[in-house]
Amino acid sequence: MVDTASIRTAVEFYSIELTQCADGTIYVSLTATTVDEEGPQLLIQDIVSECAMSIKDALAVIKQGVTGTR
Repeated sequence: MVDTASIRTAVEFYSIELTQCADGTIYVSLTATTVDEEGPQLLIQDIVSECAMSIKDALAVIKQGVTGTR
C-alpha cells in the first residue's frame, strides 16, 4: 500500500474499481487523482490494489485506503 498520508491532503477525487474474479473473490483497486503543483496536469496514484473475500471486506479495503486506517 502507498503512503497515503501525503497524498490525501491534495486529492481531487478517488476512483474505485470492483471486479468479481473467477474464484469468487472481489478485486478492489483504489486510485487518487491529484493536481500537479508544478504544472497544469493531473496525476493518478495507486492507493490500494487487492482481493477481498466479500463485498463487506471490499468496502473495508476502500475505507482503509481513503482514511488511512487499518
